[in-house]
Amino acid sequence: MKAVQVHEFGDESVLRYEDVPEPEIGPDEVLISVRASALNRGDIGRRSGAFRGPAAAPLPLIIGWDVAGDVLSIGANVTGLRPGQRVVSLLPSGGYAEQAAAPAQLTLPIPDGVSYDQAASLPVVYLSAWIALLETGQLKPGETCLVQAASSGVGMAGVQIARQVGEASLVITTAGTDEKVAKARDLGADAVINYTTGDFLAETMRLTDGRGVDLAMDVVGGDVFARSQQALADGGRLVSVGRSGGQAPEEDQELSRRKGLTVVTAWGAMGGHGDEMRAGALRRILELVQAGKLDVIIDRVFPLAETDAAHRYLSGRNQFGKVLLHP
Repeated sequence: MKAVQVHEFGDESVLRYEDVPEPEIGPDEVLISVRASALNRGDIGRRSGAFRGPAAAPLPLIIGWDVAGDVLSIGANVTGLRPGQRVVSLLPSGGYAEQAAAPAQLTLPIPDGVSYDQAASLPVVYLSAWIALLETGQLKPGETCLVQAASSGVGMAGVQIARQVGEASLVITTAGTDEKVAKARDLGADAVINYTTGDFLAETMRLTDGRGVDLAMDVVGGDVFARSQQALADGGRLVSVGRSGGQAPEEDQELSRRKGLTVVTAWGAMGGHGDEMRAGALRRILELVQAGKLDVIIDRVFPLAETDAAHRYLSGRNQFGKVLLHP
C-alpha cells in the first residue's frame, strides 16, 4: 500500500510517499481502508522532531492521528464493529496511509448524514476543545469564555462547543484577518477580535465591563497565553491545549495567587484521559454534527501524494478550518 513516511526529522521534504507493508492488527484493533485523514498542527512538530508529547513515536514514522474510512477486518476481541462499516478513529500514529490499524475502543461508527471528511476532522481538534472547555475547564451555562485562534481546528471547535454545548453567555474569539473574523462570527462567536489591528486583552476587558472572562482556552502559547491569563476574572480558569506559536505557556504565579486563578496545561485529545471517556465524548460530538448543532469547516483537501504541499499550506497559517488528505 501507499503511505507517507518520515525516515528523518526535518522540513516538508522528509515526507516520502512510498510503498510500505500493509498494517497487521492485534486482537483489540481494526484495519481501516482510509478515505480521509486530517492534518493537525502537532503533525508539523512530529515531522520536524520538535514534538515531545505523549504521542511521540520513533522513526520511521507514519504521521496521522485521525482518520475516517471503512472497516476491512477486525481483531479477535473486537465487538460492535464489522467489515464494511463506515468508521472514524483516533490513532496513536499511521493515518497518512491507504490503510491504518486502529484501536477498536477509539473507533466509532459514522452516523448517517456525516461524511468521511467531516468525521476525519473531529477526533483531535473537537475532542481537544471538548476536554479543555467542558471536562478540564468545567464551563458552566451563563459563564463568559475566551477562545483563542478561531481559524485553527481547535479554535473552530471551541467557539461552537462553548456556545452550543457549554451555553456560555458570551463567547469571545480572535482571528488574524477581516475574512477570518467574518467566518468566526458565522461559527457563533458573540465578539471576534482581529489581533493584527486590535488588542485582544483590552477589548476582552471592555466587552466584559472590566471584569474579565470566567474561562479562556489558548492554543498559541507564549505572549498570547500570558495575556489570556490577564484576561481572566477573579477565580477564572485558563486551559492551554497547545503552543502553535512556538513558545511554551508560562503561568504568572503571582497573578494566579492574587486573583485565585486556575491555570492548567493539558494534552487535549492525545493524553491524560481514558479511552472510555474520549470515546464517549467523540460519540456525542458525532451526534451533534449529525444534528447540525456543530459545524465542520473544511478548508482544503490534498491528495496523499501531495502531503508535503499540505504541510507547507498548513504552516502558512492561511487556512480557516481543517486541512485533509485523500489517499
